[in-house]
Amino acid sequence: MSLTTLLIALVVIVLLMVRRFMGEPLEVRRLVAPPLILIVLGGYTLSKVDFAATVHHGVIDGAVLGAGAVVAVLGGIIRGLTVRVFVQNGHVWYRYTLVTIAVWAGLIVLRLGQMLAGHALGADQSVLSAGLLVVLGLSFLGEAAIVGRRAIGTGAPFAPPGSRRAARSGAGLFGR
Repeated sequence: MSLTTLLIALVVIVLLMVRRFMGEPLEVRRLVAPPLILIVLGGYTLSKVDFAATVHHGVIDGAVLGAGAVVAVLGGIIRGLTVRVFVQNGHVWYRYTLVTIAVWAGLIVLRLGQMLAGHALGADQSVLSAGLLVVLGLSFLGEAAIVGRRAIGTGAPFAPPGSRRAARSGAGLFGR
């Protein structure tokens, strides 16, 4: 795994977890943009892998990446079910809970296990490492699907762009 990929993944996870644990207005672009950016960056990273050198592992690599993608989406869906979605100041807000953090921890352990299992099966580690951002993006996309659906179910509008800055300057962050 490249140090750059690992650092990008860690920074994104930490920033999003802290912000979302504190609670914030739910803006559509903040729900959808991070997963899409991660998927695009991950796809770019995967495109740089020398698949000619890994062709004998193609089926194993694909199977391990595919299983990782399925687990990521399902993990994101489960995580989305643990997020608190509520209405505050006339808009939808969301906040991670302690259960959300526990699910995150479990998914990280599971991902490490998948990497070890992939290595044991003979999958090329450069391919698996390059797929990390795609898997992370798919996980956030699964979460966004559930949180977005639950937000729509409140009947309240999504927060307008820039509402997070306004919330930090005075509104309570933890909801009622």
